[in-house]
Amino acid sequence: MVAVFQPPLIERFRESDTPYLSPAKVGEFFGFRVQELAERAHVHRNTPTSRPQAPQLQKYLQDMVRVLAAAAEMTGDIDRAAFLVRNEPLRAFGYKTADMLIQDGRTDDVIGYLESMAGGAAG
Repeated sequence: MVAVFQPPLIERFRESDTPYLSPAKVGEFFGFRVQELAERAHVHRNTPTSRPQAPQLQKYLQDMVRVLAAAAEMTGDIDRAAFLVRNEPLRAFGYKTADMLIQDGRTDDVIGYLESMAGGAAG
Protein backbone atom coordinates (compact mmCIF):
# COMPACT_ATOMS: atom_id res chain seq x y z
CA MET A 1 0.00 0.00 0.00
CA VAL A 2 1.35 3.43 -0.94
CA ALA A 3 1.11 6.13 1.73
CA VAL A 4 -0.12 9.49 0.49
CA PHE A 5 2.02 12.35 1.76
CA GLN A 6 -0.02 15.13 3.25
CA PRO A 7 1.81 18.35 4.09
CA PRO A 8 1.54 19.60 7.66
CA LEU A 9 -1.42 21.84 8.45
CA ILE A 10 0.84 24.82 8.97
CA GLU A 11 1.92 24.74 5.31
CA ARG A 12 -1.61 25.75 4.38
CA PHE A 13 -0.96 29.13 6.04
CA ARG A 14 2.62 29.77 4.95
CA GLU A 15 3.41 32.97 3.09
CA SER A 16 4.88 31.86 -0.24
CA ASP A 17 8.67 31.82 -0.36
CA THR A 18 9.02 33.06 3.23
CA PRO A 19 9.65 31.49 6.63
CA TYR A 20 6.54 33.04 8.21
CA LEU A 21 2.78 32.64 8.29
CA SER A 22 0.55 34.67 6.01
CA PRO A 23 -1.79 37.03 7.87
CA ALA A 24 -4.01 37.06 4.78
CA LYS A 25 -4.31 33.26 4.63
CA VAL A 26 -4.95 32.87 8.36
CA GLY A 27 -7.39 35.78 8.35
CA GLU A 28 -9.28 34.46 5.35
CA PHE A 29 -9.52 30.97 6.82
CA PHE A 30 -10.93 32.21 10.11
CA GLY A 31 -13.06 34.92 8.48
CA PHE A 32 -11.20 37.91 9.91
CA ARG A 33 -10.82 41.20 8.11
CA VAL A 34 -7.34 42.74 8.27
CA GLN A 35 -8.49 45.22 10.94
CA GLU A 36 -9.90 42.41 13.10
CA LEU A 37 -6.72 40.36 12.76
CA ALA A 38 -4.63 43.35 13.85
CA GLU A 39 -6.88 43.96 16.86
CA ARG A 40 -6.70 40.33 17.92
CA ALA A 41 -2.91 40.31 17.62
CA HIS A 42 -2.66 43.65 19.46
CA VAL A 43 -0.74 45.31 16.62
CA HIS A 44 -1.33 48.43 14.51
CA ARG A 45 -4.06 48.01 11.91
CA ASN A 46 -1.54 48.25 9.06
CA THR A 47 0.89 45.67 10.44
CA PRO A 48 -0.70 42.60 8.79
CA THR A 49 -0.16 44.14 5.36
CA SER A 50 2.91 46.35 5.88
CA ARG A 51 4.94 44.12 8.24
CA PRO A 52 3.48 40.61 8.09
CA GLN A 53 6.67 39.20 9.62
CA ALA A 54 6.33 41.31 12.80
CA PRO A 55 7.08 39.08 15.82
CA GLN A 56 3.95 39.92 17.81
CA LEU A 57 1.71 39.28 14.81
CA GLN A 58 3.51 36.04 13.97
CA LYS A 59 3.16 34.83 17.56
CA TYR A 60 -0.60 35.38 17.41
CA LEU A 61 -0.87 33.60 14.03
CA GLN A 62 1.22 30.67 15.30
CA ASP A 63 -0.97 30.42 18.39
CA MET A 64 -4.15 30.39 16.30
CA VAL A 65 -2.76 27.62 14.09
CA ARG A 66 -1.56 25.62 17.13
CA VAL A 67 -5.02 25.73 18.70
CA LEU A 68 -6.62 24.97 15.35
CA ALA A 69 -4.41 21.88 15.01
CA ALA A 70 -5.37 20.68 18.51
CA ALA A 71 -9.07 21.29 17.85
CA ALA A 72 -8.88 19.61 14.44
CA GLU A 73 -7.24 16.56 15.98
CA MET A 74 -10.09 16.40 18.49
CA THR A 75 -12.94 16.96 15.99
CA GLY A 76 -11.43 15.33 12.91
CA ASP A 77 -12.64 18.27 10.79
CA ILE A 78 -10.59 21.43 10.25
CA ASP A 79 -13.59 23.57 9.32
CA ARG A 80 -15.54 22.48 12.39
CA ALA A 81 -12.44 23.08 14.49
CA ALA A 82 -12.15 26.66 13.17
CA PHE A 83 -15.81 27.29 13.98
CA LEU A 84 -15.31 25.99 17.53
CA VAL A 85 -12.14 28.05 18.08
CA ARG A 86 -14.01 31.22 17.16
CA ASN A 87 -17.41 30.53 18.69
CA GLU A 88 -17.57 27.79 21.33
CA PRO A 89 -17.81 29.22 24.87
CA LEU A 90 -15.60 27.16 27.17
CA ARG A 91 -17.15 26.67 30.60
CA ALA A 92 -13.79 25.99 32.25
CA PHE A 93 -12.64 29.48 31.20
CA GLY A 94 -15.64 31.52 32.25
CA TYR A 95 -17.36 30.89 28.91
CA LYS A 96 -14.66 32.67 26.91
CA THR A 97 -13.92 31.25 23.48
CA ALA A 98 -10.54 29.79 22.52
CA ASP A 99 -10.08 32.84 20.27
CA MET A 100 -10.56 35.18 23.26
CA LEU A 101 -8.14 33.14 25.36
CA ILE A 102 -5.49 33.23 22.63
CA GLN A 103 -5.82 37.02 22.57
CA ASP A 104 -5.27 36.97 26.34
CA GLY A 105 -2.05 34.96 25.91
CA ARG A 106 -3.52 31.69 27.26
CA THR A 107 -2.79 29.48 24.27
CA ASP A 108 -1.09 26.74 26.29
CA ASP A 109 -4.09 26.61 28.65
CA VAL A 110 -6.45 26.15 25.70
CA ILE A 111 -4.32 23.41 24.16
CA GLY A 112 -4.07 21.63 27.52
CA TYR A 113 -7.83 21.83 27.90
CA LEU A 114 -8.46 20.47 24.38
CA GLU A 115 -6.00 17.63 24.93
CA SER A 116 -7.67 16.74 28.24
CA MET A 117 -11.10 16.74 26.55
CA ALA A 118 -9.81 14.52 23.76
CA GLY A 119 -8.19 12.19 26.30
CA GLY A 120 -11.40 12.00 28.30
CA ALA A 121 -13.48 11.27 25.24
CA ALA A 122 -11.03 8.62 24.03
CA GLY A 123 -10.19 7.06 27.35
